[in-house]
Amino acid sequence: MKNKQMKGKNRVVLMLLLAFLGVSPIGESHLFGKIKWIAGGAVGMKPMDWFDFIMHGSAALISVLILFWMAYSFILKSRS
Repeated sequence: MKNKQMKGKNRVVLMLLLAFLGVSPIGESHLFGKIKWIAGGAVGMKPMDWFDFIMHGSAALISVLILFWMAYSFILKSRS
């Protein structure tokens, strides 16, 4: 039982860290700035900008996927 509780806590910590990385720096994050830039036509974006977008975007995407996975697992456990 304790091992399952620790895994759940580890997932929450991982999700929070990834979410923080996805929206860092605080204020207007790089991710939202890059999304605005891409929506505006991505004029002048360099390879480093695309890499930055992928890094911040993947961290945010992974944290959302973990959140959905945890919610799905919770729903399945509550039905049993």
